[in-house]
Amino acid sequence: MVNQIIARKMKRVFPAMVEGKFFKRLGVAWKQFKAWTDRQIGYQNRVILSNKTLIKKDQILFITFQHAYACNPKYICEELIGRKAPVEIFWAVDDPLDTGDLPELPNVHVLQINSFEYFQAAVSSRVIVINSLLGDKWYPFPVKKGQYVFETWHGSLGIKRFDLDHYNTNMSWPVAAVRTGKLTNYCISNSTFEEDVFRETFWKETPILRLGHARNDIFFDTYAEQRAKWRHKFLREYGLSDDTKLILYAPTFRDTHNFAVYDLKPEMLIEALEKRFGGDWKVLVRYHDNDKKTESQKNRVISANVIDVTSLPDIQELLSFVDAGITDYSSWIYDFILSRKPGFIYARDIKVYDNERGFYFKLESTPFPVATNNDQMYDNVLNFDEKRYQQEVEKFLAGKGCMDDGHASERIADKIMKLMK
Repeated sequence: MVNQIIARKMKRVFPAMVEGKFFKRLGVAWKQFKAWTDRQIGYQNRVILSNKTLIKKDQILFITFQHAYACNPKYICEELIGRKAPVEIFWAVDDPLDTGDLPELPNVHVLQINSFEYFQAAVSSRVIVINSLLGDKWYPFPVKKGQYVFETWHGSLGIKRFDLDHYNTNMSWPVAAVRTGKLTNYCISNSTFEEDVFRETFWKETPILRLGHARNDIFFDTYAEQRAKWRHKFLREYGLSDDTKLILYAPTFRDTHNFAVYDLKPEMLIEALEKRFGGDWKVLVRYHDNDKKTESQKNRVISANVIDVTSLPDIQELLSFVDAGITDYSSWIYDFILSRKPGFIYARDIKVYDNERGFYFKLESTPFPVATNNDQMYDNVLNFDEKRYQQEVEKFLAGKGCMDDGHASERIADKIMKLMK
C-alpha cells in the first residue's frame, strides 16, 4: 500500500509542473510529510505508554466512528449501566461537553478523542468496543495480549461494498481497516450475510459471534416504552402535534461530496404521502457524518415542512419512531426494515455510484421501491402496496439470515462480562 501511495503522488508531479503549481504541490507534500512524521513519533510513544501501563480488568472503552454516544456501542453501554455492572466505562468523543444522553454516573467517564487521557484508557482497558476502525485512522494505538477488541460495525445488511478493490477515495482508511482486522478479537454479527462480508473484507480469520446488533433492539418490544418517550420528546422540541407523521430522508455520502444528487422535492413527496397514507407529514433531512461540515450551505431539500436533523448524534433514535424512510445506498434502511414500516429508495446516480463503490446486491432486489427522479418517487409513494411490501420484507430478512430479536445487547453484555471476570 505504501508503494501505491508513493506511486500515486509521483504521478501528480508532472501535471503540477505543467499547471505551474510545482512549488505549491511541493509545499503540500512537505506539510503532509511533517504530519506523517508527527504521527509516527506519536505512535512509537504510545507503544512506550502501552508497555508501561497495566491492563485494568474492570475497564471498558467505547469508540464510534462518529466520535459520539451512538450506534451499537451506545446500546451495549446502556445494557451494562442498566444491570449495574461493576465496570469502569470510558467514552471517546469529539466534545466532552456535548455527550447527548450519556448518563452522568461515577463509573462513566468522558474523554476527548486522541488526547493523552484517551490513549491512557486505550492501552489500559480490558475490553475495547468499536463500530468501525480501531480508533482514529490517523492516530492508532497498540493492542496487547490480555485486551479484547469487539468490532460491532455500523452496518449489517448494507448494500455498499467497502473492500480494498472497491474503496478508491484514499489509502488512509483501507490501511487503518487492514490494521483493525488484524487486531480484532471478535466480530459481532446479526446475519449470515454480514458474516460473509466480514470474511471477504478485513476479518478473514476473526471469530464471529452471531449475537445480533444491539442498536437494532430498538425495533422490538423491548424498547416500546423508550420509543414512545423519544417520539414525544422530539415532537415537543419541534412544536409538532402528537398526530404528525414523520418521514426521514437520509442519503449516504459520495466520495466527491456531490450534493447535486440530493434534489428530493419535499412538497411533491408530502403531497404523495398525504394522498396515500393520510395525515399531516413532515420531512426530516439528515446527511451523513462525512457531509456535516458542508450540508448547511449545500442542502437543497428546503421547505417549511422540512426539519434538518443532521446534528442529532444518534440516527437510531430517529429510526425508532419515524413513520417511513428514504435513502439511496445507506445501510441504515437495512436496520429500519426491522420496523416493517414503509421504506423507499431515491437514487439519481445508481450507475455512477455502482462504479464508484459497488453493490453487494441490486437495489431492485430489496423490498424498497426504487426511484431515480422525483416523478418516480411520487408514483412509488402513491402506489405503495402494503401487503406486497410486508411479504418482501420477510423474504429479504430470511434470505440474509438475519436473527435480530430485541435481545442482542443482553447477549453481548453477557459475553463482555464473562471476559472481564
